[in-house]
Amino acid sequence: MANFESNSPTAHPLAKFINHLEFAGYRAQEQGEDWVLNVHPRKPNLFLKQIQSRGVLVGITYGAQQSVSRIELLEFINMMNSELLFMKVYCTDEDLIRLETFFEGDYDRTNFSILLENIEFDMQ
Repeated sequence: MANFESNSPTAHPLAKFINHLEFAGYRAQEQGEDWVLNVHPRKPNLFLKQIQSRGVLVGITYGAQQSVSRIELLEFINMMNSELLFMKVYCTDEDLIRLETFFEGDYDRTNFSILLENIEFDMQ
């Protein structure tokens, strides 16, 4: 497990984001060198991936029902993209629905809180 102490020189690159999410009730379940999956008992799981020198990609993944045709899935995704304000939606090659947004720059508590509120707004 990576070091999540945000002030440590060996800290995970997403340590400050992880600490923020822990305060909001999330738990870091899995992580790699530049990504982490955060789970919550009542909210969508958040996948964070650091994009070097740019910021952090924040994603939510859902599975699609096998009984739904590909065209119906794509029409649903198109409708979602027309209504969402802060996130984009697309279909993966595995017919998973992926919602994503981007946090520009380094961690900032206020701005990351706003991003989480924007995600909540779109999810409602």
